[in-house]
Amino acid sequence: MELTYHGLSCMRLRGREATVVIDPPQVALPGLARATPDIVVRTEGETDPDRLRQREGHAQEVSGPGEFEVRGVTIFGLATGENTVMRVEVDEVRVVSAGRLRRQLTEDEIDALGHVDILVVPVGGGDALTAGEATKLVNAIEPAYVVPARYSSTGGATEYEPVDKFAKEMGLAEGTWQPQPRLVVSGPTGDTDQTRVVILEPRGA
Repeated sequence: MELTYHGLSCMRLRGREATVVIDPPQVALPGLARATPDIVVRTEGETDPDRLRQREGHAQEVSGPGEFEVRGVTIFGLATGENTVMRVEVDEVRVVSAGRLRRQLTEDEIDALGHVDILVVPVGGGDALTAGEATKLVNAIEPAYVVPARYSSTGGATEYEPVDKFAKEMGLAEGTWQPQPRLVVSGPTGDTDQTRVVILEPRGA
């Protein structure tokens, strides 16, 4: 499964059988217009039955809490108030997108998510978690990988803090990391002792 980052909370998960885009914005982002994804997952709003059903030439859309099985992709939505934390399983890799989460998750909510291979978490403050709050959430969930989102270099969004602050909070020394174009995970990660921070550059397909 290949994960690429397209700014704000938008991620593309490319699996063997299906491509999923999480939180595509209303305006076009680089690379997203080139191909229609099979599934769109949103961390805000409710599922529209018409958008969920399979229609030729259209992606199937999932929003809001609940459990869904779409084209071999398992999706679980956990209600957290104004936001839904979405767990998307592609090629046996569990990706959890926190969207614009504004609070810590409870122990029961973390238990409901189960094992997390990749956690996508907002880190820039503003309308979601700050770097320090995001670090606390990462330590509570203990994913194998964490991918920061919603920071200042995303689409020129200046209302957010830069990603450097989160990197420092997670123990990365200045100058020891470079943004990567993509994250590729070949299967479930199993239990890991340490979370690996993967900072992705917002990019096209």
